[in-house]
Amino acid sequence: MDLRILDSVTEGIIFITKDRKIGYINKIARKVVKRKIGDDCFGLFSICDQCPLPSIKENPEKIKSLDSFNVQLSCCEKTVCHSITPVFSKGEFIGLLEEFKDASKMMNHIKELKKQKEFTEVILDSIVDAIVVINNSGEIIHYNEVARQILCREVSDIKGFNIENLLGVSLSKLPPEGEREDIVIETPAYGKANVSLVVNSLKEGEGKVISFYLLPECMINQDVKGRIITKNPKFSAVLEMAKTVADTMATVLIEGETGTGKSMLAKYIHTLSSRRDKPFIKINCAAIPENLLESELFGYVKGAFTGANKDKPGKVELADGGTLFLDEIGDLPVYLQSKLLHLLQEKEFERLGDIKTRKANIRIIAATNKNLQEMIKNGDFREDLYYRLKVISLRVPPLRERKEDIPTLINYFIDKFSEIYKRSIKGISPEAVKILLDYDYPGNIRELENIIERAVIVCSKKFITQDDLPEELFVNIQKKKTDQVLKKSSSSSTNTNPNEAERIKEVLIKTNGNKSLAARLLGIHRTTLWRKIKEYNLEF
Repeated sequence: MDLRILDSVTEGIIFITKDRKIGYINKIARKVVKRKIGDDCFGLFSICDQCPLPSIKENPEKIKSLDSFNVQLSCCEKTVCHSITPVFSKGEFIGLLEEFKDASKMMNHIKELKKQKEFTEVILDSIVDAIVVINNSGEIIHYNEVARQILCREVSDIKGFNIENLLGVSLSKLPPEGEREDIVIETPAYGKANVSLVVNSLKEGEGKVISFYLLPECMINQDVKGRIITKNPKFSAVLEMAKTVADTMATVLIEGETGTGKSMLAKYIHTLSSRRDKPFIKINCAAIPENLLESELFGYVKGAFTGANKDKPGKVELADGGTLFLDEIGDLPVYLQSKLLHLLQEKEFERLGDIKTRKANIRIIAATNKNLQEMIKNGDFREDLYYRLKVISLRVPPLRERKEDIPTLINYFIDKFSEIYKRSIKGISPEAVKILLDYDYPGNIRELENIIERAVIVCSKKFITQDDLPEELFVNIQKKKTDQVLKKSSSSSTNTNPNEAERIKEVLIKTNGNKSLAARLLGIHRTTLWRKIKEYNLEF
């Protein structure tokens, strides 16, 4: 056969004899490797250091061919696809046939694909949501690290796992495509967990993308479609505003009475933001002594004061990347208000006793139960700080203004404390609910929670009754009714005082003849009440 025909092919072809000599080399190969027939073959390729010829000599029949896709030519920096095939003549092994072809373009393409894959993985792992891509059979074909940590952190690779087994939820029970909903999942890593989840189909190819993030337990009620319990239009509007501003850097000032849930609303905003996987640091400005508040907030360096034996970061540093919640901001001393203003405006601060300025990547939410505008008039709060904090203002209504939420809250707290105290409380009587609805809750939701906790503990039956409610509840309700009666009586009279006998009689009727309670409501001693009953011939 005339081997010159091989000079027309685009691959380099070299025949290597058993003694490592070049027995044939075609035109392309000669041009590239600069060798000729009779030259030693050693050093042609990067694989020559582990020359396969000796092992092929021992068992030539067992090796069909050896293929490599990333072999370097010794003569230059080119990368080639390389193939070695044993050659036989009349059944006897006589040498090797080496074929190679420039693979630089292919390797560059592979490198580019690797870069794109790494880039995609970095982006996915930087997203705070868990991302899972599944095929039509529900098997995971791609995921980010957040998803692995939530679904099955014990396994290093969850590719190929069925998503239904890891979520504990059938695919048919997931929210409609494109609609985010809060659902309960059960994963090997977390057990039961509340998540906000959305499903979308892949634009190309078959499969779906599932995106979700964990919701804090304190904000969930399984019986209510939402993350904070409310049926009140005012509070619903507050929550809608909170959702709107959650994923911004805007400072938020939450105002409301004690016990209305300002801390919970702050955590709710943090949870809805892109900072939700970063720290949520709370500092109560009223709970820390004034002389310690600055070091708690901004930290200190060694030697800043007596007892400062080492550097310590403050709450501002601990909240880096996340949210700093300043509760009871109205109790912040005036001298610290200027430092907080500087932090808000410049996003920088100094530790106590330090000259080094540090940057702060935080979002600030503040809350108060005080009238800050009145404090500004009295010189107790800086006006410029007030307006800097009040970029977004949210007012949480007191419980007496959202009584439609009380039945739902009652059931929520009954379930909560029944589980904590291992009690089998099934519910609450209508009479007890009516009493709870008539009460005005000066302590708001926190007071209602304490009332239900006490009732669950003392209740000896399956249902909470009015006997399980604290006595002061009845006193306050009765006092409220009496005050209303007296106010009405007072307003209907002209210039004369209301008849004392009639007033005492009305209170005794309201209290069902309970003279101790009536005396307390009238603001007189019990013996005085007995004397007046006798004086006015009142039969009770």
